[in-house]
Amino acid sequence: EQHLKETLSFLKERDLAFVCVDEPQFDGSTMPPLAEATSDISYIRFHGRNKENWFKKGITTAERFKYLYSQEELLGWLPDIEKVARRSRKTFIMFNNCYQDYAIRNASQLALMMRDLEHYLRRRETQLRSP
Repeated sequence: EQHLKETLSFLKERDLAFVCVDEPQFDGSTMPPLAEATSDISYIRFHGRNKENWFKKGITTAERFKYLYSQEELLGWLPDIEKVARRSRKTFIMFNNCYQDYAIRNASQLALMMRDLEHYLRRRETQLRSP
């Protein structure tokens, strides 16, 4: 946090994408989940929140990222995804919780949530415009 403003300015001046990361939170040794866009392309990466295995030695990558996001956790990201998407031309979202089919399941869940939200917002906008 100490260098956040300077880092974001540095990236914006060079049109470089800031990578928004969701990962386990420890006291200062991991990236906080920060929704920022510093270029016309934004990137959000979901690693899972498996604190127990994050720094564990001698395990596979799949074991480290063995985490299935709950619906509530994904819903919590929708406002941040919208914020980042509004500030960039294109937004990429990557699930790296690569244990079994966890990434595919969570990506599908989030895609459905985003589609439902988009339909809701369109209906609401149409209703607000109607006399």
